[in-house]
Amino acid sequence: MIRDGPIQDGLRKAGEHLRAGEHAEAARVCRILLNAHPDQPQALGLLGVLEGIAGHPQTAKDYLLRANELRPGDPNLINNLALACLKTGDLADAEKRLRDCLKRHPGFAPAWYTLAVVKRRQGDIHAAVAAYERVLSLDPEQAEAWANLAQLRERLNQLQLASEAVERSLSLDPSSPMARMAAAQIDGRMGQHDSARQRLEALLSDGHLGPTNEVIVRSRLADSLDALGQPSAAFAQYSAANRLQAESFDGDRETMQGPYSLDAIHRLARILDDLVETAATGRQDDPSGPFFLMGFPRSGTTLLDRMLSAHPEVISVEEQETLIDAHRDFVMTPSGAERLRSLSESQRRIYLEAYRRRLADATAETGRITLDKLPLHTIFLPLIARLFPGARVIFVVRDPRDVCLSCFTQRFELNAAMAHFLDLETTARYYRAVMDLGLDSIERLSIDTRQVRYEELVANPEPILRELIAFLGLPWDPAVLNYRSHIRGSRIDTPSYRQVYRPLYSSSIGRWRRYAKELDPIQALLAPAVSRLGYD
Repeated sequence: MIRDGPIQDGLRKAGEHLRAGEHAEAARVCRILLNAHPDQPQALGLLGVLEGIAGHPQTAKDYLLRANELRPGDPNLINNLALACLKTGDLADAEKRLRDCLKRHPGFAPAWYTLAVVKRRQGDIHAAVAAYERVLSLDPEQAEAWANLAQLRERLNQLQLASEAVERSLSLDPSSPMARMAAAQIDGRMGQHDSARQRLEALLSDGHLGPTNEVIVRSRLADSLDALGQPSAAFAQYSAANRLQAESFDGDRETMQGPYSLDAIHRLARILDDLVETAATGRQDDPSGPFFLMGFPRSGTTLLDRMLSAHPEVISVEEQETLIDAHRDFVMTPSGAERLRSLSESQRRIYLEAYRRRLADATAETGRITLDKLPLHTIFLPLIARLFPGARVIFVVRDPRDVCLSCFTQRFELNAAMAHFLDLETTARYYRAVMDLGLDSIERLSIDTRQVRYEELVANPEPILRELIAFLGLPWDPAVLNYRSHIRGSRIDTPSYRQVYRPLYSSSIGRWRRYAKELDPIQALLAPAVSRLGYD
C-alpha cells in the first residue's frame, strides 16, 4: 500500500489523465514522480503502459521490466509486461510470463485474455479459444471476449457456436464494432450476404472505425457485394481497402529487399542461368525427398495440401520458413552465386541436414512423408535444385488472371511478399517474376516435378491424387478423397481456410471474367503467362 501522500497524489493524477485520454500529461506526471522516486514501481508500470500507447514498445518493455523487478508477482504489472512483449514480437516471453502469473493467480481474467491474444498471434486457435473461454468463465459479461471467441469459432468452421457467441456479445454491447464485424462474417459464411452487406455498410457509416478495422470492413463488404453479383462495386471496395492498408504498411527497407523481393527474384534468375551453364545440378533418386508443394499464392496449394495430408502417412508443414539458411547464404550475400556454384558435396549435406532439422522442428508429428508446403518456395527452386537434388516438387498452376484477381482481393497478413498484392499492376508484375523463375527452373534444371492444374483438380480429383500419391512413393489411400472429414475443426493458417472447408466447387474458376473491365490494365502484362500455361 502506498503511504506517501505526494506519491499517491501523483499516481492518482496520472491515472485521471490516462482515463481522460491525456496521455502526454499522464506521462509527464509519471516522470516528475520518478525524478523524485526512481524506483517507484507503479509509476514505472504506468509509464510503461503510456509508452506502449505512444508506439514505443521496447521502451515500454524496459520500464515494465524494472517495475516487475521491484514488485515481483503483481499480476497487473506482469500482464502489462506480457502485452509489451507481445508488441515487440517476443511471443514466447509473453506466454512464459503469463503462464507463471496464472499459476499464482489462476482467477486473474486479464492475464487469460492476454494469453488468448498471444496464442491467436501464434496461430494456435484451439488454445486461444480455450483461453477466451476461461476469461468468460471468470467474467461472462466481457462483450469483447465473446466477440473474439465468435471470430475464432468461425475460423474453426464452428458456425453455430460462433453465432451463439456473437449474439451474446451483441446483447452485452450492441454497438461493439468487433461483434458487428463478427456477425457480418458469420452471415456471409451462412450465405446471408445482404444481411452482411447491411451490417458492414452501417459500420462504415458510423465513422468510428480505426484504419485496421476499416480495412477489414471494406474487404468484407467487397466480398458481400461480389457474392451479390455487383463486381464493379466490390472492386471499388477491394481497391479502397488496399489503398488504406498500403498507407499503414510499415515495411522497412531491409525487409522489402529481403529474399521475397523482386530484387532477390532477379538475383535468383541469374543464379539459375549460372547453374544451367555450369551443369552444377543433377537429379538424384532419393526416396527420402525432400518433398515440396508450391506454386503461387491463391493457386490451390492449400486445397491440395489438405487432400494429400489426409493420407495417413503424410505430414504437412504449412507456411514455414524452412529455407532460411539458403536465403541467408546464397540470396542475401553478394558472393552467394559463387558460393553456390563451388559448393562441395560435404557442404551441400550440411544444408540438407539444417533443412531437415527445421522441418522436424516445425511439426511434432511423424510420417513417412513430410510435405513442405509454402507457395513462394517457387522463388527458391534454383537453390532447391542445387542443394537437394533428390527433391520432388508438386507445382500447382491456375489461370493467371484468376490468381492475380484473388491475390488483389484477398486479405493477407502483410509482409514483404504479400505487400505486392496491394496494387493491381504490382500484383501482376510480381506474379510474372515469380512464375517465370519457377517455370524456367523446372524446365531448365533437373527437378523431379509433377504439375497440377487447379481447374482439373477441382473437376476430377481422383486420377490426379492417385498420380501424386504414387509420386510421393506411397500406396493409395481413399482418405485423400474424404479430406474434409480430416480437416474438420483443424487449423488452416492461410486465407484459404473458408474455401477449403467447403465441398469442391467450380464457381471461382473463370471468376476473372466478371472483372474483365477492372482487370483490363494488366491483361497485356499477364498474356505471356496465360499463353505459357495454356489458358488462352
